[in-house]
Amino acid sequence: MPSVIPPTISFGFYGITRKYVLVDSILLLLLAVGLWNPRAIATQKRLHGLTFDDFQVLRNFLSTFQTIVTTAHVLTEVSNLAGSASGQTRTAVFAQLSSLIETLDERSIPAVEIIGQPEFHIFGLTDAVLSRLCPEMLLLTEDGRLATHLILRGMHAMSLSQVKNLRTLANNV
Repeated sequence: MPSVIPPTISFGFYGITRKYVLVDSILLLLLAVGLWNPRAIATQKRLHGLTFDDFQVLRNFLSTFQTIVTTAHVLTEVSNLAGSASGQTRTAVFAQLSSLIETLDERSIPAVEIIGQPEFHIFGLTDAVLSRLCPEMLLLTEDGRLATHLILRGMHAMSLSQVKNLRTLANNV
């Protein structure tokens, strides 16, 4: 499966396998918009607070993993978020999202297997599915509440801010 994410930087950190990374919705939207047109990041209301630098950090970090994992639940959220754009922007973002989806490893867990998990009642379906997959891989999310919950249960989860801090540390060594 060809990657649309070029390898450009290595992040030197320990304790996390570089095989699989699971990316949450808003960061997957940032990736799709940034791959289409990095200047459009600033104009997308759903990406408020995220920047071109965030996109570069995300793209570079993801390039250090063998496989980017997603779920149908995450893709539905990304599609809904991307759908808030209009006209040619919407068409272009969906085209880029289509190309990106072709490179992802989509995992599926039936909702009926998730509804009994405590995370379903705390976070909802999408995040409960992510928490179910998290023991097998790193979760990259901007949801601090979810990340903290998973870390307290011994799983690997990070925010983009933490990745940026790792980059700064790696550059200062």
